Amino acid sequence: MLFIGAYAHASEPLKVTYGIYASGFNVVDMTGTYTINDDAYDLKMDLKTVGMLGKLAPWGGVIHSNGLNKGDKSTPLKHSFASTWRDKIETSTFTFNDDGKLKSYIVEEDDGTIKDKMPDKEVYEGNPVDMLTALFRTMHGKTCESSQPALDGKRRFDMAFRSVGTETRDKSRYSVYEGEAEICEVEIIPVAGKWREKPRGWMSIQGQAKENGELPRLWFGKVRDNMPAIPVRFQIKTNYGTMIMHLKDVQG
Repeated sequence: MLFIGAYAHASEPLKVTYGIYASGFNVVDMTGTYTINDDAYDLKMDLKTVGMLGKLAPWGGVIHSNGLNKGDKSTPLKHSFASTWRDKIETSTFTFNDDGKLKSYIVEEDDGTIKDKMPDKEVYEGNPVDMLTALFRTMHGKTCESSQPALDGKRRFDMAFRSVGTETRDKSRYSVYEGEAEICEVEIIPVAGKWREKPRGWMSIQGQAKENGELPRLWFGKVRDNMPAIPVRFQIKTNYGTMIMHLKDVQG
């Protein structure tokens, strides 16, 4: 991992493409842009289903976070998630004060209707951040070992990262990354808000991973000298098989 002083003035965006595979099939593509300056960060991820899944379930999403770059104490100013399903778009937008406190949370429906979704105080007290900012903070440590307070609107949780060692990765027909990578377990730990009694979504998948003997794993590796290590691989074992994210391309 890299200290922040080592990549000061790194303003040229780093563009990446990830492929998410299930049972050997590329089911989702994700293009990302990491823009890191001395005092600000801007992260954007654009996802869409591809192949047969893209025809059967045409879904896309754009996740965007920007804020003040303070290394492992970075604070968000704005975070948004635009989800597209069969040409209908719903956009959730969070805005924060300069100190990182949640200021507003609104959802814009496909017909232009805007709804105020500001959560209960227990969800945003203590200044939890969005998940992209939590990931960005983690990228700044000497290792990934950390716990980041985060929120998704209705819920507050901790994103716990635990280092389980390093390994040398080789290029393959799936991944362009080669070199040393740190392997980190990732766990979402509920803290406050509205959690379902029966786990759904990510919590259901995380539970399946635990039952299969391994928490979700994220690999961090350096792809550019003047930037921190970034995610280069992700793996999660579910009841329906193993899902893997590979770094397919890097530009910049």
